[in-house]
Amino acid sequence: MGLLEFEKWSNQPDLFTESSRLCSSLSLTPGQRRVCRRHKEHMPVVSAGVRRGIEECQYQFSSRRWNCTVTEDGTVFGPLTLIAGVSLSVSRACRDGSLSSCSCSRATRPKHLHSEWVWGGCGDNLEYGYKFTESFVDIRERERKVKRGSREQGRQLMNRHNNEAGRRGSMGTTGRECNRTSSGLDGCALLCCGRGYNTKKIIVKERCNCKFHWCCRVECNTCIKAVEVYTCK
Repeated sequence: MGLLEFEKWSNQPDLFTESSRLCSSLSLTPGQRRVCRRHKEHMPVVSAGVRRGIEECQYQFSSRRWNCTVTEDGTVFGPLTLIAGVSLSVSRACRDGSLSSCSCSRATRPKHLHSEWVWGGCGDNLEYGYKFTESFVDIRERERKVKRGSREQGRQLMNRHNNEAGRRGSMGTTGRECNRTSSGLDGCALLCCGRGYNTKKIIVKERCNCKFHWCCRVECNTCIKAVEVYTCK
């Protein structure tokens, strides 16, 4: 992917002032080097995004068997968080005026925003962050020449899919129904990402006391009962 090397250079800020040295020091493809030289001011932001992605991955997996060990080929989730971290970092740099080639987002006021809240109208430029990350990261896979139908092509397609998933991010799990008693992926502890859950009692109708009559009919009563539904905060 090439992004992990940015984390290695993140503690050497002077390197980012020397575009040619930086871009040639990293294991970038020719296309990535061109983007690197053309957008020198983006590189410290990319580095910060990579660091953010690694920290988030390690935090989310801190108590798991695999704790987001930083390796170049890694597993799927590691690169995913790196892409998301870079995209977010670039988007916020646009908002803060740190990059000359973009500005903050001018998105209209969201319809669901509370009427008493003030809408500043200058948010993270997610569109620019998405497009820059796409051009800088995906060009590595596009430049690779692989044989059609080969294992290498499968890996190439997988990487591009994962890059896209990282850029798109997640709408979150707020409002998602979860299982309070489960320790699996559907459990509230995992699905709600530690934010807790809301409990709501609802009345449901269901078929009950069903009887089979020969031949061939089933008759049931309608029962009403109260059940608890759990949704992520």
